[in-house]
Amino acid sequence: MKRLLPFIFLAPLFVFSQNKKVIDSLVKTLRTAKTDTQKVNVLNNLAEQYTNAEASKGMAYANKAITLSRQINFKKGEGDAYVDRGLILENTLKSDSAKADFNRAISVYRSINDLHGLAEAYNEMGVMLRIQGKLAECITYFQQAADLFEKINDFEGSSGCLVLLANNYNLLNLFDKALVMYKKSYELRVKINSKVKAAQSLAGIGLTYRNKQLNRTDDKNFKLAIYYMLKARDAFIKADHRLNIALIDKEIGITYLFQDQYKNALTYFLEAEARFNKLDYKRELGSLYKGIGRSYMYLKEYPKAKAYLEKGLAAAIAEKYEQHIMESYQYLYDYYKTVGNANMSLAYHEKWMDAKDSLAKRTNFDKLSELTAKYETEKKEQQINLLNKENTIQKLSIASRNKTISIIAGLFLLSGILAALFYNRRQLKQKALLQEQQLKQQDILTKAIVDAEENERKRIASDLHDGVGQLFSAVKMNLTGLFERVKMEREEDQFLAENTMALVDESCKEVRTISHQMMPNMLLRSGIASDLKSFIEKIDADSLQVTLEATGFKNKLESNVETMLYRVIQETINNVIKHAKATRLDILLTRNEDGISAKIADNGIGFDTAQIGQATGIGLKNIATRIEYLKGSISYNSVLGGGTTVNIEVPVF
Repeated sequence: MKRLLPFIFLAPLFVFSQNKKVIDSLVKTLRTAKTDTQKVNVLNNLAEQYTNAEASKGMAYANKAITLSRQINFKKGEGDAYVDRGLILENTLKSDSAKADFNRAISVYRSINDLHGLAEAYNEMGVMLRIQGKLAECITYFQQAADLFEKINDFEGSSGCLVLLANNYNLLNLFDKALVMYKKSYELRVKINSKVKAAQSLAGIGLTYRNKQLNRTDDKNFKLAIYYMLKARDAFIKADHRLNIALIDKEIGITYLFQDQYKNALTYFLEAEARFNKLDYKRELGSLYKGIGRSYMYLKEYPKAKAYLEKGLAAAIAEKYEQHIMESYQYLYDYYKTVGNANMSLAYHEKWMDAKDSLAKRTNFDKLSELTAKYETEKKEQQINLLNKENTIQKLSIASRNKTISIIAGLFLLSGILAALFYNRRQLKQKALLQEQQLKQQDILTKAIVDAEENERKRIASDLHDGVGQLFSAVKMNLTGLFERVKMEREEDQFLAENTMALVDESCKEVRTISHQMMPNMLLRSGIASDLKSFIEKIDADSLQVTLEATGFKNKLESNVETMLYRVIQETINNVIKHAKATRLDILLTRNEDGISAKIADNGIGFDTAQIGQATGIGLKNIATRIEYLKGSISYNSVLGGGTTVNIEVPVF
């Protein structure tokens, strides 16, 4: 893959260094390339070399690759170039442009059914959304990428995406889901004999149990955290991966520190310190020294505590890591308070508070700088406009009489044009008003149709439940009494009687299920998220595994909106069950100040989206009618063999 996948807490930072020999070799290959396809591939390789440095050169190579790919209709090269350019834009903090390029890559890969390229693009889009803090939204992309990689037997790529999913779930405090992802990534890495990465997955499991413990009070999670971390440590030692041994030692020390086991914590902290010093690896020393200093302080070895806390502060300042600087001030304040030095305690308390305020204001400062620059620009523009006006007045004062007359004539002509434009605008306004009234009438008609349909659903559901359902219940009761009174002599008669009762029982259940689907008992009372959860629970999990993530639904919506949206999602799920041949369905339902968005993604066989307008069934037409009434939008993204994603956007009413 084009990007080294990050591993939670343990992966060292991979510093990009340009390989001049590789670049020179690629440049020579570009000059001697015999085909345009070969040129595109070399251009993409050059763009990739400059992904993390010298962005202007990387952009130039990526743009050349895109232009040449379009000229020769080389879709694979075009998709790769969009991914490279997206990564460069992402690294230069142009996130919206990067997102657009990743979407272009996804579209291109879909058009040629390139599942590997599509998986990479999904993964990069997920990383992009994660950087923007959209943790819930990026889950779908990571899951789709993992599924596609596994489908084409790229278990390394799939395991990396699963780790990213686990990281996300950790940040969302969904620790049980994070554990599932880590454990699956571990199994895949064992399968491909990737020992170091398998150990990193074990470490991730341990760290997740630690996070879980910090949100609860069960000591069992700490024990599991230590168990998996020690297991990972043994694997790192066998692989002689010294940096990861030092990193896991530090994390084991932190875990013991949380358990107030200060001697155990200190043992692993000092092991980590020795290993970091041998490797001359200074990046982790700031946080490590803090841990050692706190352990000594709790063990009441105050001189050593003071020395290490001060070393931690110095390392944090050298790293320019504001979070660690603030924490170092806090721990030194605690130290001097503990030893009874009031003056130093007060001094570090003030430094701690100042650092805390500075960190909180950092984001606001960036925004203020942007507004200040904007104000200065507008001020200069006003000054230029003022000078232009003064210049115009001066020219008019010295202009000739004929020129003045010409200007006056021009003004009269302009007045005539403005009058004509005003009249035309009035006509357009009246026309727009008429169209608005027509749209209102159309909305009223659509609402009447949908209301009539819902009322008919309710009537049919009631008739099924109170009429047919009651009749079936009576039949079942009568048959039960009859079979108890009549003795069946023949085995065939007994078998027939049992089959008859089973059919009647199944019919009762079927009538109940149909009536509840047409008008669920809790609809409009418990809310759309709860209703969808109830509907999903009725689906056979062995045939179709369905997950639902719903955020932002604290207050109920207008009942009509909930009913419409519920019916749309219900119909979409039914379409997946009937046609998609899928084994997995992920639903992401989000409500914010802009409206409601729903993303429904399956891993089924996909279909040709060009055929949607030609569909003769009533299901898609009913969906379109409801979405149109809600003033929303719906789009279908599908690739044959790669699943389908339905995106629904509904504005706030």
